Amino acid sequence: MKTSTKNRLIGLALAGSFALLNAPDVLAAAGDPISNTATLGYKVGGVTQTVIESGTGTGNSTPGVGKGTATTFKEDRLVNFTVTRGGATSSATPGGSLQVVTYTLKNTGNAPQGFLLKGLNNADATVDPFGGSADVFDAATVQTFVESGTTPGFQSTQDTQAYVATLAPNTTKTVYVVSTLPTTRTDGVTALVNGDVAVMSLVVQIAKNNTTGIAADAIVTDDNGHASPGGSGFSNGSVSITAGTPVAAIADDPATVQTVFGDAAGTKDGTGAADTASNGQDSDNSSYTIQSASLTVKKSSTALWDPVNLNANPKAFPGAYVRYTITISNATGTAAADLTTLSDVLTNALALDPDFADGSSANIPTIGAGKAIQISNVSHGVTKYCTGDIGDADGDGCKYSGGAGGTVSANIATLMGATDAKLAAGESLTITFNAIMQ
Repeated sequence: MKTSTKNRLIGLALAGSFALLNAPDVLAAAGDPISNTATLGYKVGGVTQTVIESGTGTGNSTPGVGKGTATTFKEDRLVNFTVTRGGATSSATPGGSLQVVTYTLKNTGNAPQGFLLKGLNNADATVDPFGGSADVFDAATVQTFVESGTTPGFQSTQDTQAYVATLAPNTTKTVYVVSTLPTTRTDGVTALVNGDVAVMSLVVQIAKNNTTGIAADAIVTDDNGHASPGGSGFSNGSVSITAGTPVAAIADDPATVQTVFGDAAGTKDGTGAADTASNGQDSDNSSYTIQSASLTVKKSSTALWDPVNLNANPKAFPGAYVRYTITISNATGTAAADLTTLSDVLTNALALDPDFADGSSANIPTIGAGKAIQISNVSHGVTKYCTGDIGDADGDGCKYSGGAGGTVSANIATLMGATDAKLAAGESLTITFNAIMQ
């Protein structure tokens, strides 16, 4: 009859006691020796005997504390880490520079490690991990930077390191993928609109501790038959990592620190292919989503006065006054727009009314002569007037090139100031002036 392992253990416990001595109080790190000794207590004829400690090699049979030999092995090195995207897509501006996607890199291994970094675009139609529309454009000048800790959030003058020199076990680093965005989709023709998405990846390659970000520091093989695929474009395009050559798994050697890749499968590897587990690389997808202003510019005209009908149902013929109203609206759910300038080239059949009047001296407004252009931030309830002088001699931000067929120009930012020249989502601004039919 076979004796089960459970029964043998119970028998040993009844015969004496078994204990592990010298157990560490804290977790060891890769390379640390792990040593312990077993102590056997037993009785013979009901009499307690001197304990016997375990020994290495052929074992120990000499009774007494301190007569045994500790069994020792070196803790192997587990290379393990995670790359995790931020919690939301990054709102981005068409044509914007220093557009940022944020990731968290965590060392879940048992030794300090260095890491090499690479940001890359995904192909069109790649699914947005945040549930938005699929990828339709590519970022340019894609770079990676590590949070320095000086000021939270990406700071171009502070966060300048393109690799993680060292990261202790169970600690994290914030990594930024920073890009310049185009104004069109991948086809180079279609303008980017709100909701358009570019799916980005951060690829991280394991490297020697205290790396200086060079290719030679990349760790491309382990002792269990795994290898890194390598790839180009790490350290902001300056580093190309040669793929490792897999070697047969090496049997465990208690006297040697061996390396095992334990990383999970990510989204993309350094070559742009699908990432696999235990290859010394990890990655995650995030995205840019275009969030810009969506402006509509509408222009309308109304006859104010003519020399025959005066104000009674006037018509637009020579000598008549016509009022133009240009309405600029920003759609709801969009980014704010800082309005700068507007120009309007009149035909030769028109000339700017210099007094914002309607043809009769009695109707020249109290704003005073020379105030030819009205600008109103409708949403803020702010209205200002400016002159239509040549060359903006008075510096109020408005001017007219003169005569028939001239150009009306308004510097909205100068006249209104930063607050009232800004159109938030759902807001509107109007520019109004009168023209005289020639």
